[in-house]
Formats: sequence, structure tokens, C-alpha cells
Amino acid sequence: MTVESDTFGVLEEKINQLVEAYTSLKDEKTALTEKLELRETELKTLKEKVAFLSKERETARDKVEKLLQRIERITSATEPR
Repeated sequence: MTVESDTFGVLEEKINQLVEAYTSLKDEKTALTEKLELRETELKTLKEKVAFLSKERETARDKVEKLLQRIERITSATEPR
């Protein structure tokens, strides 16, 4: 082999390694992008659930307060003066 063919062989090997590294990084990026999209969807779902539960809790609190007020009116109306 000549020095020139050795140089081309080394260059070819380096280019092959570069292409493999690029392909690997591209695949990893695709996988991470898909994972991120999944997490974003999960986050959106959880935010919606938290908002729903907060509203439901507020509704329950309002109902309990109204019931307590009714009980207070009933008990204060029936107490002797």
C-alpha cells in the first residue's frame, strides 16, 4: 500500500464513523422528540385534571357553606330567646 491509499483509507474510516455518529444522534433526537411530545401531552392532561378538580372542590365548598348557613339559620331560629 502506498501512503496515499493509507491516507484515503483513514479518511474513509473517519467519514464512516462520522456518518454512524450522525445517524445515531439523529435517531436519538427523534426518540427524545417523541418522548417530549408524550410528556407534554401528559402535562396538558394533568393540568386539565387539576383545573377540573379545583373547580369541583370549589363547588363542594360552596355547597357545604350553604348547608352550614341553613343549619345555622334553623338552629338560631329554634333557640329560645
